[in-house]
Amino acid sequence: MSTEEGIIDEVVNDPDTVAILAESDSRSCLTQVLPVFEKEHALVETRDDDVVFVGDLHGDFEMAKVIVRCFFDADRLIFLGDYIDREPMKWGSIYTITYLLCLKIRYPEKFILLKGNHESNYAIPCYPYEFEGELRQRFGSSMIHERFVEVFSAMPMMMRTPTIFAAHGGILKGADAETLRTTQKNDREALESLVWSDPTLSPTFRGAGDAFNEEELLDFLNRIHARVFIRSHDYTQLGVSIFKDRCLTILSCRQYSDMGNKGILVARAHRDVSNVSNIHVEDFSSGKWKKYHVAKK
Repeated sequence: MSTEEGIIDEVVNDPDTVAILAESDSRSCLTQVLPVFEKEHALVETRDDDVVFVGDLHGDFEMAKVIVRCFFDADRLIFLGDYIDREPMKWGSIYTITYLLCLKIRYPEKFILLKGNHESNYAIPCYPYEFEGELRQRFGSSMIHERFVEVFSAMPMMMRTPTIFAAHGGILKGADAETLRTTQKNDREALESLVWSDPTLSPTFRGAGDAFNEEELLDFLNRIHARVFIRSHDYTQLGVSIFKDRCLTILSCRQYSDMGNKGILVARAHRDVSNVSNIHVEDFSSGKWKKYHVAKK
């Protein structure tokens, strides 16, 4: 086993090891994960029968560890972006993203890491973007930030199972499946729509992307032959199903657990899904995973 392989295995086997990694170790991780992401298209497709979706983590390293440990048995774990910024603990963003990148290196098919708007700051600035400053404080220099940006730019933007479409924020209105397959990872218009958009009924629509309504969502799902859209990004819709039970918003970090319908959520779905009611949602707010009642609008 090489030293580089040893670093990855140490973090995968004991996530808390990220706390003692030197800048050179982090650079090694970024160097190894970049070609893994480069092999993926903007749209990742899977026909797996058991898929778990994870919402915004925002540096919540403790929840990242809990989720991976408790749902590792799933065929795939789909993370919907926003791994960094707003962390509840010091260095939480660095620990969270490093841990997930190590998992991606070791299990490239099992762990799918989509980019969120905070990983797209290089193209569409977001606020607060604290990650570069955190790297400077942790390592004494922010030079490694450029390497992280390379990795972020190579991340895919969307995920599709036979019946579910997933992205951080929104949809590509009017697109069909082939359009999704040929979309470039850093197309600015696609980024705005996929990582920044909110539904039109969101009271905090932030304006960087083009908001989508019920008619536009159902048309999009019909065009790509999917039934449900799973997203994150929008704490006001946390734990809520909208647009005829076809759009579910989840967040998986503790700092937003009192927003929306409340909860620290993951969504587990099997291949045949016709609406959100067919999806098993679990909540960790009590410190144990419990079945969650999704609110409907």
